[in-house]
Amino acid sequence: MTKREERQGKKLLIIGGGAVGMAVSTGATRHGNYEVTVISSDKNVSYSQCGIPYVFSGEIPSFEQLIIRDLEFFQEMEIKLRLGTQVDSIDLTSNTIRIGEEQLAFDKLVIATGSKASIPRNIETGTSLKNVFTLRTLSDGMHIAEALKDAKNVVIIGAGSIGSEVAIAAARRGIRTSLLSRSNTILSSSLDPDMAEMVISYLEREGVQVLTEHTPESLNGDDKITSVTANGREIPADVVLISVGVTPDTSLALEAGIDIGAVGGIVTNNKLQVVADGNVIENVFAGGECTQIYNFVTGKPMLSHLASTARRMAGVITDNLDNKDTKFNPVVNPWVAVIGDLQIGSVGVTTKEAEKQGMRVISGIATGSTHAEYFPGAGKIFIKVLFHDRRLVGAQIISTTGTKERIDGLSLAIKRKQTIDELLEMETCYSPAVATLQDPLLFAVKGAYKKMPRKDAR
Repeated sequence: MTKREERQGKKLLIIGGGAVGMAVSTGATRHGNYEVTVISSDKNVSYSQCGIPYVFSGEIPSFEQLIIRDLEFFQEMEIKLRLGTQVDSIDLTSNTIRIGEEQLAFDKLVIATGSKASIPRNIETGTSLKNVFTLRTLSDGMHIAEALKDAKNVVIIGAGSIGSEVAIAAARRGIRTSLLSRSNTILSSSLDPDMAEMVISYLEREGVQVLTEHTPESLNGDDKITSVTANGREIPADVVLISVGVTPDTSLALEAGIDIGAVGGIVTNNKLQVVADGNVIENVFAGGECTQIYNFVTGKPMLSHLASTARRMAGVITDNLDNKDTKFNPVVNPWVAVIGDLQIGSVGVTTKEAEKQGMRVISGIATGSTHAEYFPGAGKIFIKVLFHDRRLVGAQIISTTGTKERIDGLSLAIKRKQTIDELLEMETCYSPAVATLQDPLLFAVKGAYKKMPRKDAR
């Protein structure tokens, strides 16, 4: 009996071909007895979205290198792909989905529809102009790369990680680049303003004009973009990237009667099975950016836009398709971005988020060297740690190296609910080529300890 014959009659449909959809498709094929079909509105599949800005900078030579698995791989696994295809509706009563006039039945369904780019309402009309882009797909990246070839002025609206990564890439190509942020800082979902200021200074040294507290008012041009008006100021532009964030793509789920949570994502139980009218639908799962999860520090619902979170969700869904009773627990959301020569990372909550949740935090900040200053290649490292009720609840790091490793360790420390007293006993390894005698992290912890109420002092 062939694999396909074994799988007949047990149909798994997956809506979405991103990190969750493709990982579930291969995992369920390898470990389950499903006949798997993936339906995606994207024309491409199994590629790294996170790598696109590095093609713009030339650090990755071509978009082809971002392809993780080619179509032949999925054909060999007998996974059906229906790309460039829009699902019109889901019927939870009949266990079917509709694509035009066609109906497909499922035994199990995975909703992994991801997110849609947000567009500020006041500039929506300008998005029809040529060379105005959002960046969500490989095709988007290819179009932007083509436009950048002849660009002289680029305006990026939105100063999150993608906007900042594209800004440095454009500036290093010799293009006059303006980065607009509505707030008084950049990377505001990940960094406190004092830490973000270091990134702003770096971007400006690299040739990026960073314009904080600038709200775009209009996109100008007849057929093709020529300028952006912000705060009454006209900024020349022959390419515009709108990167102000994303919203969960939950329209299919909502129309099917699936519950949508307070932050706009699909509601699931801890096995990532969806909920409709408060009841768990055991044969329908959801994962990725379209799905509401929970913040480990605050206990509140949140959305995660990290590929690493999506991949973990895919593993949980795959296990539960195989009846393994695996749970997806609250996250601390460790994040890292590489912007030019800087590695920027954070985990847990920022001061702003903590205060929003009524948490009083005490912070410690330290500046140090990545390794012994007399050893070649030493650079600066900036570390900020946040404590609430003596427990570590957040951390932010900016450096030229070693950021990811420290954030990973602090991620575990937050999940272990480590206290400032325990972190003061931290032991770190030393070699002049890779470290200083005492890690700068320890000095940041000591800085917070000194601010603790006197009754806690040693």
